[in-house]
Amino acid sequence: MQKIKWVDKHIEITPPKRPKKLTATRFGTVLGCNPWATDFEVWCAITRTYQEPFTDTIYTIAGKTIEPKQAEYMEKSYGMTLVSPTSRYGENYFKETRGDFFPNEKVLGGMWDYLAIDETADLEAVLEMKTTKRAEDWVDDIPEYYALQAALYAYLLGTDNVIMVASFLQPEDYDHPEKFKPAADNTITREFRVSERYPDFEQKIVKANEWWAKYVLTGISPDYDEKKDADILKELRTYTLPPEVTEDDDLFKSLINEAESLKADVAEVKATIADKEKRLKKIT
Repeated sequence: MQKIKWVDKHIEITPPKRPKKLTATRFGTVLGCNPWATDFEVWCAITRTYQEPFTDTIYTIAGKTIEPKQAEYMEKSYGMTLVSPTSRYGENYFKETRGDFFPNEKVLGGMWDYLAIDETADLEAVLEMKTTKRAEDWVDDIPEYYALQAALYAYLLGTDNVIMVASFLQPEDYDHPEKFKPAADNTITREFRVSERYPDFEQKIVKANEWWAKYVLTGISPDYDEKKDADILKELRTYTLPPEVTEDDDLFKSLINEAESLKADVAEVKATIADKEKRLKKIT
């Protein structure tokens, strides 16, 4: 973790040489449309200042398991021809693309779920698949945070058409997502044109790029919220030196000396088992 300077309600770091992209899942957050995350959290991830290690949950597992079933449902029910990331980039598409289907974009990116094509293989629409237990969020409209995700992919791909597919799960579906079958009583589709839903979408792109220039390129974070960002702040404050400690202080110097001593001890121990590690690797 790089050195952090605490200033009022924000932090400052050396601007990253290779920041992560502003993906579609982060896009809505920096525009203030995500009730579940803050732009300070997004900034920490993009600048590699801090990001909680990803671990699968019952929700992510259900989503990954059911998504192909949703695609099959759309193909059979609506006669659509869909393109998946696997069919376009191969089985190891995440590794091949490094999680970004838009390598020519400097700031924006991400991974779409499915694409609908016509009989000549021309792009017709972007499909965004969702699974949720909160059917109430979809009663009046598509949740804005999700609509913006799909709209960004459509914009980057040069199409105006978006199809949202949402499956509403019961508690038992999370226990056995492999048994879930999309049908008219548990899955809905919502279509929109980016130009109609967001006639000012270009301005949203401008705003996202301005956010990037203001915070990512400078290394100066957005203001954090002590409550909403509590978990991140706790980690940052645990693993960074207090503001009053500088590189010339005795505490800092003693930590450096201790670290160097520990590295030497670890290297010495590793040397004693090098042959065993080599043999184990060969057997494996």
